[in-house]
Amino acid sequence: MCGFLAIFGTNQTLHTLDKTRLLDSIAHRGPDASGEWQDDGVYLGHRRLSIIDLSTGDQPMESDDGRYTVVFNGEIYNFIELRETLRSKGAKFRTRSDTEVILEAYRLWGAKLLGYLRGMFAFVIWDRQRRAAFAARDRIGIKPLCWAAVPEGLMIASTLEPFSQIEMFRSVDMQAVRDIMVYDYILAPRTIFKNVHKLEPGCQLEWRIGQGDPVISRYWAPPLTVESLKPPDSDELESLLSDAVKRQMISDVPIGLFLSGGIDSSLIAAFMARHSSKRVQTFSVGFREGEVDESSIAETVARQYGTDHVVIRGDEVGPEDVLELLGRLDEPFCDPAVLPTYALSLLTKRYVKVALSGDGGDEVFGGYPKYLYGETAHFRLPFASWLSPLLRKTGWRPRGMERIYWRTLKPAHQVQYGWVHYGDFPVFRKDLRQLLRPDYHQAAQIENYFEPWARRARRYGTGFDRDVVMRADLETYLSENCLVKTDRASMLASLEVRVPYLDESILARILPLHASLKIKDGHLKALLMPVARRLLPKEVWDRPKQGFGVPYGLQLGRAWKPAVDAALGWGESNLGIFDYGYLRRLQALNETEGGAGMELWNPFVFLSWSMAHSIQL
Repeated sequence: MCGFLAIFGTNQTLHTLDKTRLLDSIAHRGPDASGEWQDDGVYLGHRRLSIIDLSTGDQPMESDDGRYTVVFNGEIYNFIELRETLRSKGAKFRTRSDTEVILEAYRLWGAKLLGYLRGMFAFVIWDRQRRAAFAARDRIGIKPLCWAAVPEGLMIASTLEPFSQIEMFRSVDMQAVRDIMVYDYILAPRTIFKNVHKLEPGCQLEWRIGQGDPVISRYWAPPLTVESLKPPDSDELESLLSDAVKRQMISDVPIGLFLSGGIDSSLIAAFMARHSSKRVQTFSVGFREGEVDESSIAETVARQYGTDHVVIRGDEVGPEDVLELLGRLDEPFCDPAVLPTYALSLLTKRYVKVALSGDGGDEVFGGYPKYLYGETAHFRLPFASWLSPLLRKTGWRPRGMERIYWRTLKPAHQVQYGWVHYGDFPVFRKDLRQLLRPDYHQAAQIENYFEPWARRARRYGTGFDRDVVMRADLETYLSENCLVKTDRASMLASLEVRVPYLDESILARILPLHASLKIKDGHLKALLMPVARRLLPKEVWDRPKQGFGVPYGLQLGRAWKPAVDAALGWGESNLGIFDYGYLRRLQALNETEGGAGMELWNPFVFLSWSMAHSIQL
């Protein structure tokens, strides 16, 4: 797990940038080693977290013939098999690293190497002969990659920190701010900065000196439903999962597991215990608030499989800790679970350098209660046709109206309403037009608040049936929320996290199945449940789904109140984007009654990040 920086253009372009300072901005992604490589108009920099081939895997790495140079972040789990295949075709290797396998595979197969790689990755390869760059990101978006045009050239980095050091890139995109308020995250290819872009999952980028913008194409997309495909039985699925976990346990350093007490991570614990010759090390977060605490169940699993288990308290995070973490993110990100994930990563890093995680299990196997929305839609109230126009015309936003307004919507719009925190809805605590000052409504394109998600959903069908929604989630909530949360939080602690449920073997077998095979008669994770019943304690699988929750609503009006006051005060003096009277009202309600959640948390996160980065609009 690493971080990289690549700059292509002219020597003048390179001369005007403090390249070492830019590289050091991502030092947390690779504290073990730093490397730089420069050629005519080209700079490659790398920060390394050493996991495989500790002695000879440093980067940037040149090919044996000197034509290609690579910087790479991630792990290729089938690199040993690929190395043997490449050797049989005449390739020579100087190291035992997966990085050199990527180099030789590109030399032999070009862009087609992406079809051979199994793992999580983002990389850039420079071809000295063609004066061309090739970059790619893994299929599902586990590892990040960002790019932007620079004068007469191109700049690529793992994350946004290097771009934020350059004044010409610090202009904020108001549609990105809208997305943060609506979804909690910014959907690719947009970033918080107007002229910086994320490479979308499953995409490749090609660029040559003097070309202008790069050519971007998709090499992989979530497969469409194969109606005739039969699901795996429990024996096949157990074998599939077990093999994926074993494959992702490859490491030259100690490895552990984030054990939440849910089905996904508990199954990984079972398989790690099966394949490990030593006691597995597992790590959990506990909360005093009982409704979000699963640590006792995690301890039950740990006892069953004899793991060395450690628990950290997630509610001991103070207001200064919250502001510090939010300010260290490369862009605003509003899933509150980033806080305990960071705390868990810091704890885990004290014992191991790599951890496995259950991320992806809910999206692949159908584990979220929201996938049942279509079946539980409310009937429409008889006055539905005139209530919304009346509210829009009058600007009246009475408390409690959101519970009535929900039932005035058509089923498809009910999905939208339930999916987002803010939108173009004329009700209190749900209205972007109430949150943002009128000067910013046009720039934010409020009326298009749902288009970024709907555009992806349309790839899989019309409407919002369960199958479409689950596939769209792979490209939105999974890649831009869950995986971003895990990558950023763990990398700030210099910990590598791997996700076996997103192994290519599982994606290839499970994604083509129709949603009706994953969710049956209102029961989530229908495919996984037989395996869970066979391998796990009843306490794990015989209960409702519980996410990695954080009691942030309570904290905002209590322990974290000084942080909220500081962010709102700074925003009132420096950023005129929000209606601060509305936000102060939310905070006052939260202090007296409680219950203010993402509608206050999301603006607070944006303001905290902006304060740390001295953002001006």
